[in-house]
Amino acid sequence: MDSTPLAHKTCIPCQANFPPMAAELTQKYLSELGADWQFNSRGHLYKPFKFKNFVGTMDFAQKIADLAEKEGHHPDLTISWGLCTVEVWTHKIQGLSESDFILAAKIEAIC
Repeated sequence: MDSTPLAHKTCIPCQANFPPMAAELTQKYLSELGADWQFNSRGHLYKPFKFKNFVGTMDFAQKIADLAEKEGHHPDLTISWGLCTVEVWTHKIQGLSESDFILAAKIEAIC
């Protein structure tokens, strides 16, 4: 883990044969990420973002979509009135990679 802030890094495409990040390393990255991000029951990065209305929620979701396209790394979004829940993991390896934490940090920076 280098000292470059996560939000200043770029997501790197992951190969299917690449192993998921070790648990102790995910904990280090999670503590660096902070901001109420957590692991859900499947071990994915997860955070609900609350908004005052549906339009704010959709605006945020669109910013995430634009970011995801730029980074080539796409989270799962669940959208309802005043709430956008973000779930991030690397589908190819069915686990977490550094890119997941990078994307989460960039999402945090746009909220």
